[in-house]
Formats: sequence, structure tokens, C-alpha cells
Amino acid sequence: MIVLKVFIKKIILILLAVIGYCILLPLWPGRRKNKLVIIRYHSVGNFRKHEVNVKINKFRKQMEFLAKNYSLLSLRDACGLLKEEKCLPEKAVAVTFDDGYFDNYTNAYPVLRELNVPATIFLTAGYIGTKKILPHDIFDNSEYNYFLAWEQAREMAKNNICFGSHTINHVNLAKVADFKKEITDSKEIIEKELGNKIDMISYPFGLVTDFNQDVKKSAEDAGYIFGFTAMNGVNDSSTDLFELRRIGIESSDNMFTFRAKLNGALDLLEIKDCILLNKILRFFNRLMKV
Repeated sequence: MIVLKVFIKKIILILLAVIGYCILLPLWPGRRKNKLVIIRYHSVGNFRKHEVNVKINKFRKQMEFLAKNYSLLSLRDACGLLKEEKCLPEKAVAVTFDDGYFDNYTNAYPVLRELNVPATIFLTAGYIGTKKILPHDIFDNSEYNYFLAWEQAREMAKNNICFGSHTINHVNLAKVADFKKEITDSKEIIEKELGNKIDMISYPFGLVTDFNQDVKKSAEDAGYIFGFTAMNGVNDSSTDLFELRRIGIESSDNMFTFRAKLNGALDLLEIKDCILLNKILRFFNRLMKV
């Protein structure tokens, strides 16, 4: 089912990108000017089955393309420019990872370090340094779904990798009663383990129904400065700093759709963030048994 779903998504992405190149970009050629593009990964490996996993060779090609053609910024620096309403460099991009999978260290980190690409990893604090597996990974081989060890995170923190919170237990913050504890305690755990201030949080699942104003207020009260969603789009100085948008990169992407996501040809994907379509897509996911 996963293979079929990835194939369907790949075809849809290619068709939408063609439409975007033929219609969207010609009508609005400057749509990316003074905008910050934040891309979102999860895992990088050749064996994990989940649709958000990106193969190692694909990831390397994507990072090489970014390093050659874009202005790569650390997430904190890039969002700091937004906060201070300062000009972004042309074609500004920041790279992020959600969850904190072990392969971020074994497979992604060597590529990032070799190409001098800054990145931020949002850690699911209750899973780091354990053998626990996220619920949506239980049908895969456990070996490919383990999380980072704290020692690995500390090493990466010394080499151009920043960290943020992804809560303790990867919960839907809009649907749990103890969302404040997930927000505050995860921050304290990561700060204690890494010895660095944690001021960025990524909301698990991160779509329009997965966080709300109470969640954003709690994050701000806890001492975070920036909050990140999984809603598709780019950012400028007018963007809510606790509702920053990112563009997901998944196994269904080839270099054609990767470039289209960066240059705006695939901005049509923003329609999936409306509540009705979001519910339809989640029903489709359940139907595909992913």
C-alpha cells in the first residue's frame, strides 16, 4: 500500500508542478522574492518504509542542489531576520528535520557536514536515547525507526546542527489535555541534556487541526520564540512567528518536484491545508492503511 500511495502522490505532484510552471510562475514570477523557504524532512535512509523517508542518494542530490543554488541559513538566524523585519538574502532556505530519527545522525549528518549545510532537528524528547518506536512505525522493521542517542545529539550540536522541541511523546497538541506539559517539559529535558537554550518548537503532525491559539500561547509562555507547522508555504515578516510554514520533502519527490517546491511552482499544494481537504486526505491515509 505504501508503494502505491507514493506512486499516486508522485504522479499528482508532477502534474501539479507542470501546471505551476505553465500558469502559476508566469502569472506571478516574483512570488518567492523576500520569502523564507523552510524545508522539512523526517528520515533519510534506504530501508525505512514510511512515505516521508528520503533515500540517501536523493538526499545528497537535494543538498548539493541547495548548496549550489540557494542561500542556506540556520533556522534560528533566518527566523531572526523575519522577527526583526530585516531583508532576507536572495533565495533563502533553511533545512529542518522532525522527530529525531537515528538515521539523521548516520545518514543525513555526514552529508550536511560535508556540504556545510546548517540544519535544525526537532526532537521528540521522550524517545531520544530509548528503543521506543512511534505508533505509526510499529509495522516497519524496528531497526530503521529508532531515535538518536543524546550523545549523538550533543556531537551534532557542536557541528552546525541546532535542536528544537517536538514535544515529549509526539502527541496532537490540539487534542490532549496535558499539552502544556508536553510543551514545557520537552524544552526542559532537551536543555538539560544538550546544555543549550531551546527556543523553537515544531508541532507534531502540524496541520491546521493539530494546533490552536491555546497551544501557540502556551509555547510562547514557556519561552519559545518560534513555532513551526507542517502547513505548506513560505514566510516573510508578516508571518505569525508561532505559525511558521514549511515545505515537506518526501519519498514521492524527484528533482523536478523538489525544484518546483523550492521555486513556487508547487504552491498549489497550499490548498491541502484547508480543514475540509485536510480531513479528506486523512481519510485517504486511513484507507491506504498507512
